[in-house]
Amino acid sequence: MPSYTYLCKPPCQNEYEINNVPMKDYKKEKPCPKCGTMNIKIFQPTKNFILKGDGWAGKNHRISQQMRAKNKKLDARTAEMKRDAPNVTLAPNVDGERVGSWSEAQKLAKSKGKETSSYEPLIAKESKK
Repeated sequence: MPSYTYLCKPPCQNEYEINNVPMKDYKKEKPCPKCGTMNIKIFQPTKNFILKGDGWAGKNHRISQQMRAKNKKLDARTAEMKRDAPNVTLAPNVDGERVGSWSEAQKLAKSKGKETSSYEPLIAKESKK
């Protein structure tokens, strides 16, 4: 349970802290330990207050920093691969057997009893050219 700071009314002006106050009772007046006057709590900024969990800005910032570092490494690796093999492209084939187009590759794969749905995007891309 949180603790709250109270400030006694003049002339006492005693500042005191009460621990283990249920959150539902934080607005209730509490007696001063010196003079017994009832007082309400004063605003007290907290130090080192951290909101833990998935939905808070601190975690989102940390994750975005991690993703930025990961993407930087991936970009460097991708650039290196492009330098090593700049003109590598995917050629129409079935089990290494080259054919003239992706639609021919799909027909050949179908005749061999293979799954042919993965050829459809490549055929669509080929027909746009």
